[in-house]
Amino acid sequence: MSLALPEYFAVTALALFSFSDLRYRLVPGIEAFFLAAVLIGAPAAPLNAALIIAACAWGCFGQTSGFLVLPLLFYPPAWPVLLTAYGVRRDLIGRADLLAVAGLACLFPWPALVMAMLSLEFWRRWWVRRQVGPVPALPGLLLGILAYLLVRLVIPIA
Repeated sequence: MSLALPEYFAVTALALFSFSDLRYRLVPGIEAFFLAAVLIGAPAAPLNAALIIAACAWGCFGQTSGFLVLPLLFYPPAWPVLLTAYGVRRDLIGRADLLAVAGLACLFPWPALVMAMLSLEFWRRWWVRRQVGPVPALPGLLLGILAYLLVRLVIPIA
């Protein structure tokens, strides 16, 4: 089983953004990644893309009410995006991390997002023990997506 265009795009972009995040703590072009992920993922699942955009918009625009995203709580692929959006609204997480998670939510299924978020938590714990300061989240997301793709290549699922 080989990788498709969305997987190549996501891994390549996340690898480049991870180096930038580690080196400069700035991720230029993450908006283009999000837009491209929406454009790649929307033809296959337009409802998924629309709901992920709504969850991401809730995090980006802090003035919107929380009641507007209440229906998204019934859509599991939006959960990682909503969790990250809540962190952005509370100034705990950067907006680039939200756009990266939302882009991944448009390209990958829910198990990949869960694996990416778990990998992000392991990365955060490792980083906090060895470094001081803000945690670059994109390398953790990249490790989770790579782990998901490796598991999917080793254990082919329908």
